[in-house]
Amino acid sequence: RFGKTLNMSMLQYFFEDARNEDGTKQDNRALFEGTKIMRAGEAYLSHMGQYPVISISLKSAKQPDFDMAYHMIVRQIVEEYERHAFLLQKPGMEEMKERYMEIMQEKADRNTMNDSLRFLSRCLEKYYGKKVIIFIDEYDVPLESAFFAGYYDQMVSFVRSLFESCLKTNASLEFA
Repeated sequence: RFGKTLNMSMLQYFFEDARNEDGTKQDNRALFEGTKIMRAGEAYLSHMGQYPVISISLKSAKQPDFDMAYHMIVRQIVEEYERHAFLLQKPGMEEMKERYMEIMQEKADRNTMNDSLRFLSRCLEKYYGKKVIIFIDEYDVPLESAFFAGYYDQMVSFVRSLFESCLKTNASLEFA
């Protein structure tokens, strides 16, 4: 049904406690009907639809200069913020709203963007009461492109800060 490999989108659909724009829970079980995972037992199925998920692809960061690549990564992050904007409707999220909106409207400075995935993780954990799963696809593209285009030092600095904050020092992370 999905071919021989399970792509990142299917991992997202499997694990994510997916919500509509208004925060209404979606059920993605139908996507997996007839697949092996549905016959794998409760040890696997108990994780289906249980986690907040952040999912970004860095493929679009293959650009000729740092500013363009940085902008494309920021766009991916902003799209995740837009996808999860429903969480701002929940009471108790008010203190996070200003920073959330600054990032979502692409008005955040570079330091704020460095920490944006960790911050989104905190917001999602507060909303759901559960730790977050982060999927980062094509994570090597920005560095490979930067190496060949001559802006490697700038890109490695940004990517290191972004990944350290969301993957290493993130108390809201379940796994990535």
